[in-house]
Amino acid sequence: MSVRTKGRRKIIVGGQTYIWYVTLDDDTGDNALNIVSNDKYMILSCPLQTRKIPYVISKGRIFQTKRTNGLWNRYLLPFDIPDVITPKFVEKVIDWATQNTDAVSINANNVPV
Repeated sequence: MSVRTKGRRKIIVGGQTYIWYVTLDDDTGDNALNIVSNDKYMILSCPLQTRKIPYVISKGRIFQTKRTNGLWNRYLLPFDIPDVITPKFVEKVIDWATQNTDAVSINANNVPV
């Protein structure tokens, strides 16, 4: 089953197609950037109102070239979240999530694990 694309933006990074969009998170009331690979192996959610400690939530099967445990895992972003989400920022997040191996895992309280 493919990723729904209506009303969402497409970006190609490293030959792989990703869909990205910003939605309102029902639990927190904050906006979140969502990035999904076309094959759904990489699924990321990045809360946008977390200015103190920027992080992403990995919900997919692969993160930074490694298989994941299938749970929602939080990782510190090594860069700040801009005020306006642009394709350049989305590409930066995808590059970091697919090519690097330096992610710092954190718990739900944003404390490194």
